[in-house]
Amino acid sequence: MMIKSNGFAAVMFAALLTTLAAADDGARKLTSGERIVIAESAAWGVVNTLHDGSLGLVIQRARTLQNIDGANVAMEWLRSTDGGRTWSDPVLIHELRGPGGKLYQKRPGGGYITFQERNQAFGQLPSGRIVCSFCQLDYHFGADLKSEPRPGVAWSHESQGIVYLWSDDLGKTWSKPRKMNISPFGGKSPLVSPHWRIVTLSDGTALITVYGTNDPGYEGDLPIPAGTQTMCGVLRSTDNGETWGDASIIMVKPEKLPWEETALCLLENDKLLAHVRTGRHNIVQYVSTDKGRSWIGPTEVTEPGQQPGGAFRLKSGKLLTTWGNRRAPFGAVAMISHDDGKTWDYDRRVALAWDSHNADSGYANGAQAGDGTIVVTYYDMGEKSSYRNLWEKSKVFVVRFTEEEFLAAAGYAKEQ
Repeated sequence: MMIKSNGFAAVMFAALLTTLAAADDGARKLTSGERIVIAESAAWGVVNTLHDGSLGLVIQRARTLQNIDGANVAMEWLRSTDGGRTWSDPVLIHELRGPGGKLYQKRPGGGYITFQERNQAFGQLPSGRIVCSFCQLDYHFGADLKSEPRPGVAWSHESQGIVYLWSDDLGKTWSKPRKMNISPFGGKSPLVSPHWRIVTLSDGTALITVYGTNDPGYEGDLPIPAGTQTMCGVLRSTDNGETWGDASIIMVKPEKLPWEETALCLLENDKLLAHVRTGRHNIVQYVSTDKGRSWIGPTEVTEPGQQPGGAFRLKSGKLLTTWGNRRAPFGAVAMISHDDGKTWDYDRRVALAWDSHNADSGYANGAQAGDGTIVVTYYDMGEKSSYRNLWEKSKVFVVRFTEEEFLAAAGYAKEQ
């Protein structure tokens, strides 16, 4: 049902509807799941199933700075061989440092730049190679050591593009990073980034999603509508992750700020689902039946305050999609599809975690281990005071449960 109204009354009515809907987000709780803290001073984990049934996890780890209200952020790798119950010691995938090995560098004229590696995506290719990609951001601080917005954008960072590297030994060691060819994406502000999961088609082509700024100077063959400011799409690799390119676009928009974090789910016959965060801060779904070349959508999957999210297939054939709840109760939520994403049982959504401190939490995403255990990771930044202290209190969690436990919490009959 759509209701039209004007002005203040419309805003208040929409807020009331969101409040009433949010009250249902914790109505069904997975009380039988096991929750484990696996990292502190860290956030934004991404988990994936590896070929041997183990789980890989990439987290963003902060190294806080004493003289600046900021942090250096680097990528770390963890692996679990027992269905997410225990995890290996973290392996540093990569880090950025300034002159003299410092976690920052001085700016001419005063102030500092700190380095952050953010918004990772990873997946294991048929060869066994694990490819990890992320964006690199420079955060600027003025001579007063306070965050300094960059010209033309609302944020204090400048994008340095996307890099990728790989491991051929299950994450023990990693290659040197390479710059990713992100055309037709581009621009230093505000952001160009990969997201979550790399998937591989039946012919061996690997796909990674990218979202962010359109390159106004792009002169390639891919049609980009006039007026496009930001967009999301996929890039491809056909050489075991050595090089990336050959873009396809999922959606474009004329607004400047990019929100469209995009998570892929690979189905039978190379059908793809893309769950895309929107400026309304909900999730919409696009579908491709031609290996990601063209996309149909969007259809709405969640309501505002429920984002970002992504789906994956369970051993039973069902799909599970997860998201971060950025409206109370804050945490992580999931729901089932019995028909490959044609419909989602939103009314039987289940809270996996419901006690995060505030909306700076979530980014829930999951995978199923070889033993059948479902593992969903999410983060909680904790109580906010300053940017530095925020990272000091942040934690990455995993929730472990079985499909049977989830179905029981959702209220499904046993025969399902």
